Amino acid sequence: MAQDNKPEEMSPRFTDRLIFGGSLGLQFGTLTLIDISPVVGYRITPKLEAGLGATYKYYKYKDFYFDQTTGQKFDLKSNIFGGSVYTRYHILENIFLHGEFERLRYDYDDIYYSGGTFMRNATHTYINSLMVGGGLRQRIANNSYFYVLALWNLTEDAMSPYSNPIIRMGMLFGR
Repeated sequence: MAQDNKPEEMSPRFTDRLIFGGSLGLQFGTLTLIDISPVVGYRITPKLEAGLGATYKYYKYKDFYFDQTTGQKFDLKSNIFGGSVYTRYHILENIFLHGEFERLRYDYDDIYYSGGTFMRNATHTYINSLMVGGGLRQRIANNSYFYVLALWNLTEDAMSPYSNPIIRMGMLFGR
């Protein structure tokens, strides 16, 4: 009986399925925003990927508070940082569904009026967000793509840094 001499099909190494990327947002003016959100993911199958993300956001709203009596002005500043887990399923070549859980620590100055003057009190809170949505991708190489994503925050509350819908753009690079 003749033996089949086909080479064995090798399964990809773990590192061949890793993807890296994320998004960067910048805005300057009366409202300043710096948003850095890197991600690392893993292609479980050609259509399914999952990963972890980190987020840092800096907000500054110039002259947000103004005391008409004293002429005092206060900027509203905050630092937001945290992490997320996500999963993404590609239903068609360039269309995908996305689900994500994110937990953020929101550090901010609580400004209040007391004894005839405005006072600042540094404080923080935690914000949990469960977001679902979908997006479009455009390949820029075999395993890398640019994406646009629209999400809906199912747990939106008054302290959330997002308002629905949430629009994101970014890039993911793989091997």
